[in-house]
Amino acid sequence: MAVWEDVVTVGLVGTDRRPVPDQLPPSWGTERNPGMDPAHVVLSLAARHRAVTRAGGPLASCPPAPLGPPDRQPVASRAAHEILDRLLSPPQLELLNLWLIAAVQHGQLVSSSYWTPLALVAARTPAVDRTAMARAIGERGVWFVAQNPQWTRLSSSLRSHLHDDLLSDPNTPEVVVSEDAVRADPQLILRAATPWSKHLSETVLKIIGSGRLREHRSRYAATIGLHLPLEHYELLRSAVQQRPVPEDAQTPLALRSTREAYRILEGTLWVRIEIQSAFAGVAVAVQRLEIPPW
Repeated sequence: MAVWEDVVTVGLVGTDRRPVPDQLPPSWGTERNPGMDPAHVVLSLAARHRAVTRAGGPLASCPPAPLGPPDRQPVASRAAHEILDRLLSPPQLELLNLWLIAAVQHGQLVSSSYWTPLALVAARTPAVDRTAMARAIGERGVWFVAQNPQWTRLSSSLRSHLHDDLLSDPNTPEVVVSEDAVRADPQLILRAATPWSKHLSETVLKIIGSGRLREHRSRYAATIGLHLPLEHYELLRSAVQQRPVPEDAQTPLALRSTREAYRILEGTLWVRIEIQSAFAGVAVAVQRLEIPPW
């Protein structure tokens, strides 16, 4: 059986003085073609040998690849990740944070295919809850983020929050507020102890239906949607069916603005209901509200 040194010898002394070996090793992946020009055969074998050597030879100086820590928690369901898809494109940061918090509370992890999209969003804005994200992607996800030098700052932040508890904003202490206080200052509801009472929820819905918030109505509705107890979803249905009864008559434009605010509030609430159902593994128990044109 020929070896590479035999082919080298043929190339050095010439094919007219020494023939090309007839039997080639099977590992070379070729057979001797008697009809081919001997010089061409030698050059073809040399090219093949060079390619195999460069592509298949081991790199003696290559260190072993680092191994990430294992995941010990179950991955969230497909239904939950379908919601995450919608919250990432385009990013809906407040609802995205609620999704991550729900994952942590249910002891479930984000699928690895979503680590990069999450990191891309979190690297652009500090509005993504670092504690919720770190715990939702787990130790392996935080390790993955650290492999990209462009995410060094993000990975350091995630690592420092990996074992933190999910806490509400300490700068916004919860207090006991009355319906009259909320009517006087609608923003005061955001400091109210949770969960809100039925009367408080009815109060903020009436505030949205009135004309007093003007251009701030939609933003206020979106914020209320993040905090309104899910069991009060039917109160929104009642508020929409009754139509707004403002202190002063509203113009058609103001009525459309009120409807849009209710629509934003309902959309936020519905996503929260979907998140809760997906992580709990149960079907949505309420019928979705359709807000008709006014």
